[in-house]
This record gives sequence, C-alpha cells and structure tokens, in this order.
Amino acid sequence: MFQVTTLIGDAEKVEKELIKNPPPSKADIEAAKALVKEKEEAVAQLKSAKVGKAEITAFVAELNKAKENLSRLEERSKLKPGIPQKDGKIHYSQDIFARQAFLTVSGQLQVETYACAVCSVYTFEPTF
Repeated sequence: MFQVTTLIGDAEKVEKELIKNPPPSKADIEAAKALVKEKEEAVAQLKSAKVGKAEITAFVAELNKAKENLSRLEERSKLKPGIPQKDGKIHYSQDIFARQAFLTVSGQLQVETYACAVCSVYTFEPTF
C-alpha cells in the first residue's frame, strides 16, 4: 500500500519560503509591539487633546498598519519547517483527507497510469 498525503508538498513549500524569507527574530517582534504601543499612546494623546478628526484618522491608519505588520510577523514566526506534528505524531488535520490514508497496489491502478501515456490499455485480471 502507498500512503497518500499532501503534507510533504506543503512542508517543502514552507521550507523553501523560510529559506528565501527567514522568519522574524524575537527582537523584530518586540520592536513591532513597541511600535504598536507607541502608536496607541499617540492616538490616545491626540484624542485627549481634542485634535481635529482628520489628524486622528491619519494616526489611527498608521496604528492599523502597525498592527497588521505585527500580526504578519507573529504568523511568520510560528512557521516551522517539516511535516506538522502534534504530540510527536504526524498531524493529519491539515491533510486532504484529514486522516491517514492509503492506496492499494493493484493492476487497475497501474493501468490508469499507463492510460495517460498510451491510447488503448487493457487488463485481464479481476477488478472490484
């Protein structure tokens, strides 16, 4: 029997992405958190100073961009190379079948692959 999974291809994509664009360091995440806190404080000060709505809106937009950047950095920091595991076993919940799945080895399966290469393929064994 052959095991069927999409996890290997996904793991390879993640590994290539991590090589091309390494995950952020803890210092990068802390700097992004500090920036968000700084922007929040600036918005709070503007609101208490009763500054114009346009100015507050501009600072809120900057705050939202900083929060989005922080969430992207946190997501990327959670990426791990390899097949996803939970409690030391392969975690199939992200797989196409959401569980471990197998294909049997039969002449019919082999004929299906040959049929892609040639026009007429015949088999003389019982199939179910």
